Amino acid sequence: MHVKRIEKLLLLLVIISLFTVLGTDYLKELGRHNTLQQKTIEDPEFRRDFFSDAMRENREELSEECKTFLENVENDVDYHPIPESIVDKSLKISYIDGWMVERNYKGTSGHEGTDIMANVDKRGIYPVLSMTDGEITNLGWLEKGGYRVGITSNSGIYYYYAHLDSYAGLEKGQKVQAGTLLGYMGDSGYGPEGTKGQFAVHLHVGIYSFEDGKEISVNPYYVLLSLEDKKLEYEYGY
Repeated sequence: MHVKRIEKLLLLLVIISLFTVLGTDYLKELGRHNTLQQKTIEDPEFRRDFFSDAMRENREELSEECKTFLENVENDVDYHPIPESIVDKSLKISYIDGWMVERNYKGTSGHEGTDIMANVDKRGIYPVLSMTDGEITNLGWLEKGGYRVGITSNSGIYYYYAHLDSYAGLEKGQKVQAGTLLGYMGDSGYGPEGTKGQFAVHLHVGIYSFEDGKEISVNPYYVLLSLEDKKLEYEYGY
């Protein structure tokens, strides 16, 4: 009789342990799901992982706001901003996920974009193309961004191209199509208008949403990766 009681007690302990484990896993999954449901574009995790494979594959778990934002960018972007050279194959580019890496110019800030670096460090060589259709809503000098172009797509998302060496005859208010030449990669910025040479030649790409009058940046890195096989070809060299 005593043995049977011990067996029953052991069985009960096993059942309790099993339910505890399953219950913990369930609560973890439920918590993860609820967290994703509550995300907004302002959420740091969303902003960092924006357009990543994981984010796109799990879009059904995102808020409607985030889901719409992802879909809009997917529909917006057609081409990589730097075309391939059919003249000089040494004119390559590179970029890494440098989202929110510390920057130090007149104070400390997080890097809100992706820097596409020129393999050949010469300004005015690499063409810069619009990734999207849209309208040029900002054009001209910014102290940090140098000569920059800001294009608002038809979906209302803002695409920012900075540190250009020169423009391709653009005007504010001009309508552009994906693949339109905006100018040439440079090293402008970090000083009064015309300042160049404060850093290596590169293109800074930013993607922004405007929510309730606020400008919110997201990580362009995965967007650029998705466009690697969508590069136009140009005749350019040095």
